[in-house]
Amino acid sequence: MKKFKFTIDGSKYEVNVNEVEPNIAEIEVNGTPFTVKIDREERKPVSPLKKTAGKVTPVATPTKVVASSIIKSQLPGSIIEIKVAVGQRVTRGDIIMTIESMKMENNIIAENDGVVKRIMVTPGQNVMQGDSLIEMEGTQEKTADASPVAEVPKPAAAKPAPAPAAAKPGSIKAPLPGSIVKIVVKEGQSVKRSDLLLTMESMKMENNILAEKDCTIRKIHVKEGQNVMQDDLLVDIE
Repeated sequence: MKKFKFTIDGSKYEVNVNEVEPNIAEIEVNGTPFTVKIDREERKPVSPLKKTAGKVTPVATPTKVVASSIIKSQLPGSIIEIKVAVGQRVTRGDIIMTIESMKMENNIIAENDGVVKRIMVTPGQNVMQGDSLIEMEGTQEKTADASPVAEVPKPAAAKPAPAPAAAKPGSIKAPLPGSIVKIVVKEGQSVKRSDLLLTMESMKMENNILAEKDCTIRKIHVKEGQNVMQDDLLVDIE
């Protein structure tokens, strides 16, 4: 039984619905029973909408593309051990190489899952900060563009490249205070990038000073056994 309260023209009515059959309802209005006939409106079923034929817009779908990345040295040092081989699959966090820097061993870690595509250094090789060590190949999701490809304008005629400028002289400074232990180069000597120039002792540790680029030793400002401060001139190069 359901109870309802109505107010019509200021008069209050309490309606109890006792029983409802398909077309008949037994109700009480303020305690007086009534039999009420219910007229139900028939509703026609709604037919599904028909889709009209038209142009189909292509949907962009994700595709797998190969992405290469280069792992670089985070500090200058010497390659101690290479723990992977070309073609080997590695997982993010795997140790792929060990570098010695300032008498400490530093592990080079894989930053992402992938496959070793190329190893660019060898054990015993000196490297500078930012040198490329290993090229990795992995996969990443990329959404293919379904829109028409616009016509690419023809490139303008290339201008002749200017002649390379002459190399400017530069200087190598002490990265920290210490004492010169050994000088392995001479003035006028040509060296390659990452070649050892001299060795410093600082805080009871030996630190190798390496050539930052291919160059010629123009002048040596220090001698073995000399104490130097941070940013003191060590070698002029050109």
